[in-house]
Amino acid sequence: MEGSSRSSKSSSGKNKCSDALETIGKDPSELEKLQKEHEEKTRKIQELKSQIEAVKLRLEKRKKEVPQEKMESFNNLTEKYNSMRAQYYALLAEKIEGLE
Repeated sequence: MEGSSRSSKSSSGKNKCSDALETIGKDPSELEKLQKEHEEKTRKIQELKSQIEAVKLRLEKRKKEVPQEKMESFNNLTEKYNSMRAQYYALLAEKIEGLE
């Protein structure tokens, strides 16, 4: 079944291709038009690729950079947490001693 669908696709592809070649053979300006379209699309693809690469680099750079404020905030919160944890364990130890 696949072979028959492939052969029908390739024969229709050949028809389209031969039709295009006949058109180009009759009108060389059509070939120039298609070449220009191809060049424009190729140029647009290259532009998009470079834009994608630039965005990737910018995102990687932003991901690596950690603003100083965020680091300071993180350090402050860590100190508060450690202090509260120490107080909790001290109170827990007092409570356990009181039960004994």
